[in-house]
Amino acid sequence: MGTRALCIAFFYAVGTAAGGITGPLYFGDLIDAAKDIGDTAPGYYIGGTLMIIGGIIAIFLGVHAEQESLENIAKPLTAEDILDEPGPSDHSRQPAPA
Repeated sequence: MGTRALCIAFFYAVGTAAGGITGPLYFGDLIDAAKDIGDTAPGYYIGGTLMIIGGIIAIFLGVHAEQESLENIAKPLTAEDILDEPGPSDHSRQPAPA
């Protein structure tokens, strides 16, 4: 559970840093160099294209996780297989006594 949380936090931080650094730099330069309102259109095109690409990726790689707990979506790394050891409810799998 901790490893997954650490990975999620790491990738969120990297993505936020990438967008938070490059976005203002690019759009600031775009606005600064613009002579009229139409010169800022490339920023809108790039932003829209990135959003469309993200949506397409989510269609193919996204996980339907609405109203689900994290444990139901992915097995925790520290989970043990309890099917290897017969428990009290596994009587149907054990051979009958002779």
